[in-house]
Amino acid sequence: MLQAFIVTLREGVEAALIIGITLAYLNKIQRPDLRKPVYIALAAAFAASIGVAILLSRFQFNEDLFEGWVMLAAAFFVVTMIVFMMRTGRKLKGQIEEKIGSLAGRGSQIGVFLFVFLMVLREGAETVLILSAVSLDSSALMSFLGTLFGVIAAVLFGVTFVKGSVRINLQKFFRVTTVILFFVAAQLVVSGLHELSENGVLPSSKREMAIIGPIVRNDFFFFVTIVALAGLMVLFEARRRQQPSPAVDSAAEKRKSQWTARRERLWMSAVFASSFVFIVLVTAEFIYAKSVNALSPATEVSFMNGAV
Repeated sequence: MLQAFIVTLREGVEAALIIGITLAYLNKIQRPDLRKPVYIALAAAFAASIGVAILLSRFQFNEDLFEGWVMLAAAFFVVTMIVFMMRTGRKLKGQIEEKIGSLAGRGSQIGVFLFVFLMVLREGAETVLILSAVSLDSSALMSFLGTLFGVIAAVLFGVTFVKGSVRINLQKFFRVTTVILFFVAAQLVVSGLHELSENGVLPSSKREMAIIGPIVRNDFFFFVTIVALAGLMVLFEARRRQQPSPAVDSAAEKRKSQWTARRERLWMSAVFASSFVFIVLVTAEFIYAKSVNALSPATEVSFMNGAV
């Protein structure tokens, strides 16, 4: 159960963070019309992940090859999202309302849909592939419960991130989330190339695999980095907002302002606290897995009556 929970939590939080960044970004540039493609892509990717699970149970195909191509396709759309955000950030310069009309169009909806769909499909497919191995050494019910709790925790993290980052300065939000997306793209590219190289689709040398291999084996550092960046961004914003609120005319307005500030601090605290807990859990699981898989020290053997 715990292993299924950690697997689902790790993959789910990465997907939730990507969706959270997308929704928070759309809120900041005042494009609520693009939320619908996000939700449609989320539902479609969830259904596609279930389809992958069904195919795994009925047919034999190269799972690593499939995952490698999905990773590279997802990396492409992450890079396009980074370029789009950087171009938008330069265009807006505080004039969001006046500039936003130039970003309208069907192309934006298709781009947002493909970006979210491939990112969630990648995380969902990877979760299915890992859990298919986890279920071999755990009961079906406990594995299901661990998966369910992991999904719930990931969804809650995504909601708190969107709520907690609403009031963050747009330029600061651009800078931090762009760095996060760069790490995501790097992880996808390295992992995708590794899978395709191992399956002979791409040529590779011992030197290249000696570099890529350790990165893939220790890819939990990517998770820790992107979650830490998200949590620290919100934490610094929460600390910056611990200054006295501006004077208001009426007592009702003062109470409303205080309640709004308190609610924002609660959401921000939830983002940072959950980020810290997730990092601790995933790090502990990584250390435990390393200790279990570590080779035992060599011992001298002796023969007795022809037997070792």
